[in-house]
Amino acid sequence: MSSSLFTAPPRGVARVALPVPVDRLFEYAVPAALAEETRPGCRVRVGFDRRQLTGLVVERAAEPDPELGSRLREIDAVLDAEPVVPPDWIRILREEAAAVLCPVGIALAAALPPGSAPRTLAGCALTPRGRAALRASAVPGAAGTLLGRLAEGPLSRTALLRGDPEASRSLAALERDGLLTRAVIPQRPRARVRQERIAALAPDLDLDAALADLARAPRQAELLRELAKAGPSPTAALGRRSAGAAAGLRALAARGLVVFGERAAPRDVFGAPRELDQAVTLTPEQERACAAIGGAVGGRRARRFLLHGVTGSGKTEVYLRAVAEALRAGRQGLVLVPEITLTHQIVARLRARFGDALAVLHSGLAPGARLEQWERLRRGETPIAVGARSALFAPLHDLGVIVIDEEHDGAYKNDEGFRYHARDLAWRRARAAGCPLVLGSATPCLETRYAADQGETERLVLSHRIGGRPLPAVRIVDLVAERARLPRGRKLILSGPLRRGMREVLSEGGQTVLFLNRRGFSTQISCFSCGYVERCKHCDISLVYHASEERLRCHYCDHQAPPPEACSQCGSPENALLGVGTQRLEEEVRSELPGARVARLDRDVAVRRGATREILEALRSGEVDVVVGTQMVAKGHDFPGVRLVGVINADIGLHLPDFRAAERTFQVLTQVAGRAGRGGAPGSVVVQTFLPDHYAVRPVVQHDYERFYREELANRRALGYPPFGHLARVVVSGPEEAVTREAASRLAAEVRGTPHLEVLGPAPAPLARLRDRYRVQLVVRSSRREPVLEAARRIQTAASRLSAPLRASVDANPFDML
Repeated sequence: MSSSLFTAPPRGVARVALPVPVDRLFEYAVPAALAEETRPGCRVRVGFDRRQLTGLVVERAAEPDPELGSRLREIDAVLDAEPVVPPDWIRILREEAAAVLCPVGIALAAALPPGSAPRTLAGCALTPRGRAALRASAVPGAAGTLLGRLAEGPLSRTALLRGDPEASRSLAALERDGLLTRAVIPQRPRARVRQERIAALAPDLDLDAALADLARAPRQAELLRELAKAGPSPTAALGRRSAGAAAGLRALAARGLVVFGERAAPRDVFGAPRELDQAVTLTPEQERACAAIGGAVGGRRARRFLLHGVTGSGKTEVYLRAVAEALRAGRQGLVLVPEITLTHQIVARLRARFGDALAVLHSGLAPGARLEQWERLRRGETPIAVGARSALFAPLHDLGVIVIDEEHDGAYKNDEGFRYHARDLAWRRARAAGCPLVLGSATPCLETRYAADQGETERLVLSHRIGGRPLPAVRIVDLVAERARLPRGRKLILSGPLRRGMREVLSEGGQTVLFLNRRGFSTQISCFSCGYVERCKHCDISLVYHASEERLRCHYCDHQAPPPEACSQCGSPENALLGVGTQRLEEEVRSELPGARVARLDRDVAVRRGATREILEALRSGEVDVVVGTQMVAKGHDFPGVRLVGVINADIGLHLPDFRAAERTFQVLTQVAGRAGRGGAPGSVVVQTFLPDHYAVRPVVQHDYERFYREELANRRALGYPPFGHLARVVVSGPEEAVTREAASRLAAEVRGTPHLEVLGPAPAPLARLRDRYRVQLVVRSSRREPVLEAARRIQTAASRLSAPLRASVDANPFDML
């Protein structure tokens, strides 16, 4: 196989990062023919453990590492004419990978668009001996047929074996006899830049002479004049403008007057006409924020700002001014939002201000469209990148500002593979680029706010809504008292105050958003006789009833089952739907407001491409009266017609076994409340709760972040949780509970007794079984970062020795404990 050729000694060495779970660089010999092309930042194709992999050249060296010996595999191919990852970006990603204990090759792979690397297939090819045997018809039967199929060139093993189960034996025999050999078949990348066919005047064409020759072909002459005026043009567009254009172009090409070619034709990722920019007069608080951030942009200073502004206070305008300042300095801007659904809103504002000179990056784009946007940035065709978490990897070479909107949001933490937090990686980029990092939120993450208190981050406050509009009035409804007023057995979904508020807002032409952080029709099916709850047979979690499908579904593994006619435990027919999901809430609203236009927005709806955007646009344009939704409606949206927000059960997140449970509850309540009253009319909020005096609920009435912050900070200090302590979380999973727990105990023993380190567990994880695997967790904690990171490294090393099917994941900086 070509990938297993050796050189001794090699003329040069490339140290390559490969996307494998091994934290090291791999050395390959550089063939003389590829010496100039093999540069750091370029992708290469190499052989690795009987496979062909695409890796990234990180370093060049004259000699191999003496400990590895001098016999190295050669690089098979260099895939890029120019480096696709610059050296400073490689350095930043290596630093972040070390900080979160991620293998370097997996971290560096995140810097490239998915599907952009050329692929290979394992295949077979004829040897010279095999070609001779084929010419001589020396191999009869099925084996000879296989040789014949390879006469035109190598084929993949899959293609050769298709439809013939006996072919595998024949291939093995032919390989043993030296008639064929294994080969690597290059394939195009999965993600490809869309191309369009274009027509252009032939080089060095004498236009006047050509037109004179076309005196008897007026349509061809007109086409030639159009191309002369417009320059190279898409043939499809020419065909739409003029009947017979396709035939005319072919005739012109036959005369040698026109040539055909291809050029990139990026897909439209905006999907809407550009809006008009609104003239904005800054408030004094906005002016101070813009001056501070603009000074850092102009001075090329890496400073971290917390833009702490109440909902509707104009944080987005500050972001736009910061990007404008970067562009004036000849630099670039990067804007991140936590959810794909929020990109449409920020893109509309950016396009209105800066035109189409921006690129959009997020996982919701088709791979080809994402690659096109990434290439536009790499070629310097646009100075602004915007998107969700993965947009942080945008190939911008001279960043002038990085903005992270809703910086508190958990979506900025990547929980698989490269477990980076966008806030931390963005700060590394900002320091390297010499630019400010702007962290915006109405409810900052506790660690971010505490860093401001300690002087590590500059806090810029926007304490009032734009135009003097008041914050919405918030009313807390005690569900315990409310239920006591109901007839026995009646389920409470919408309280009296919320029902009255919805009817009043509807009669006045306003809109309502109802927030429930739970999808489905009902949370569970329970037996009245024995109390048994129908559970997923693969996960330690109750099944959820989805009325539209008439199915029970697990929201973790997607196991589905029909609703039982009798209890699976005791056989009683007395089953009941308990709890409320978004489907059930939608049904209740339609019953309460029969004339209202009602929509639902949750993951079940969002799986249909374009559905999320359609519903949000309908809400923004006033085409719906009530939207029932999950967190998709809670974050960052600006709906001027929303007068009322109802929170169906504020307590759902409070009872999770996670030290951030109270913080998340306060944040989501404040954020969803902030959707009300952003237009001309005042807004109101009704929060239904069983815990009206909880410190994460009561401050929402006054929009009092400071009150919540002080109490939660005191709790964190007492318990040693961030920002006063550092954590690492280890989850061991396996098909047998006892074996899994014993493996977790061995990992805990690796670090137990370490000075300045506390080891908690092992204990069952909050989700103790998922997809037929038991899960056991342990947590290490310290007031200092270094002992935690060192303990996590030791546990990770020990975990690599666990035998299959046991698996362990190590998160050196967990954002949640679920």
